[in-house]
Amino acid sequence: MPVPYSLKIVTPQGIAYEGTVFHTFVPTENGFAGVLAYHAPYLTSSKGGKLIAKEMIGLEKDFRVGPGFFEIKSNQAVFLTQSCSPL
Repeated sequence: MPVPYSLKIVTPQGIAYEGTVFHTFVPTENGFAGVLAYHAPYLTSSKGGKLIAKEMIGLEKDFRVGPGFFEIKSNQAVFLTQSCSPL
């Protein structure tokens, strides 16, 4: 069974998404990063693009995010960006 962690997508307007996920596919400056629970602490910049969050309840949420930063530490992930819209 997949192990959950929390994910937030935050824009200047507020929290665009907050949920419990088991996998996130994040656009980075040099491609993409797949993130599971217990990932080593990781901070990266992002050029923006498609972010995919696979939730524990079985749903897949797709977003178009703008440039920003992604960090995961202690099973808490945050994507800070200028824009975020559901696909």
